[in-house]
Amino acid sequence: MPQQLRPAPPPDQVDTRRLVLIGTALFALAAVVIALVPSLRVRSDGLWLWTAIAGAGLGVIGQLVMRWQKAP
Repeated sequence: MPQQLRPAPPPDQVDTRRLVLIGTALFALAAVVIALVPSLRVRSDGLWLWTAIAGAGLGVIGQLVMRWQKAP
Protein backbone atom coordinates (compact mmCIF):
# COMPACT_ATOMS: atom_id res chain seq x y z
CA MET A 1 0.00 0.00 0.00
CA PRO A 2 1.65 3.31 -1.08
CA GLN A 3 2.32 5.89 1.58
CA GLN A 4 0.96 9.37 1.20
CA LEU A 5 3.83 11.78 0.56
CA ARG A 6 3.85 15.35 1.70
CA PRO A 7 4.25 17.96 -1.02
CA ALA A 8 7.73 19.37 -1.47
CA PRO A 9 8.35 22.67 0.30
CA PRO A 10 8.77 25.76 -1.87
CA PRO A 11 12.38 26.54 -2.81
CA ASP A 12 14.21 29.13 -0.73
CA GLN A 13 14.91 32.44 -2.39
CA VAL A 14 18.65 33.08 -2.12
CA ASP A 15 20.48 36.19 -3.27
CA THR A 16 23.23 34.37 -5.17
CA ARG A 17 25.11 37.55 -6.06
CA ARG A 18 25.44 38.52 -2.43
CA LEU A 19 26.51 35.01 -1.47
CA VAL A 20 29.25 34.93 -4.14
CA LEU A 21 30.33 38.46 -3.19
CA ILE A 22 30.70 37.48 0.48
CA GLY A 23 32.69 34.36 -0.45
CA THR A 24 34.95 36.38 -2.75
CA ALA A 25 35.56 38.96 -0.04
CA LEU A 26 36.41 36.23 2.48
CA PHE A 27 38.90 34.64 0.09
CA ALA A 28 40.47 38.04 -0.60
CA LEU A 29 40.70 38.74 3.13
CA ALA A 30 42.30 35.33 3.68
CA ALA A 31 44.85 36.10 0.95
CA VAL A 32 45.77 39.39 2.62
CA VAL A 33 46.10 37.77 6.05
CA ILE A 34 48.21 34.92 4.69
CA ALA A 35 50.41 37.38 2.78
CA LEU A 36 50.97 39.50 5.90
CA VAL A 37 51.72 36.65 8.33
CA PRO A 38 55.07 35.13 7.33
CA SER A 39 54.64 31.94 9.36
CA LEU A 40 51.53 31.03 7.34
CA ARG A 41 53.40 31.38 4.05
CA VAL A 42 56.49 29.46 5.12
CA ARG A 43 54.66 26.59 6.77
CA SER A 44 52.44 25.86 3.76
CA ASP A 45 55.06 26.59 1.08
CA GLY A 46 52.71 29.16 -0.49
CA LEU A 47 49.88 26.70 -1.15
CA TRP A 48 47.35 28.46 1.09
CA LEU A 49 48.14 31.85 -0.42
CA TRP A 50 47.60 30.60 -3.96
CA THR A 51 44.43 28.81 -2.89
CA ALA A 52 43.03 32.04 -1.45
CA ILE A 53 44.03 33.98 -4.57
CA ALA A 54 42.39 31.36 -6.79
CA GLY A 55 39.21 31.47 -4.70
CA ALA A 56 39.01 35.24 -4.98
CA GLY A 57 39.71 35.09 -8.71
CA LEU A 58 37.03 32.48 -9.30
CA GLY A 59 34.60 34.59 -7.27
CA VAL A 60 35.28 37.57 -9.53
CA ILE A 61 34.75 35.39 -12.59
CA GLY A 62 31.51 34.12 -11.05
CA GLN A 63 30.28 37.68 -10.53
CA LEU A 64 31.10 38.54 -14.14
CA VAL A 65 29.28 35.46 -15.44
CA MET A 66 26.19 36.25 -13.36
CA ARG A 67 26.21 39.82 -14.65
CA TRP A 68 26.63 38.59 -18.23
CA GLN A 69 23.75 36.10 -17.89
CA LYS A 70 21.42 38.77 -16.50
CA ALA A 71 22.23 41.24 -19.32
CA PRO A 72 19.47 41.49 -21.95
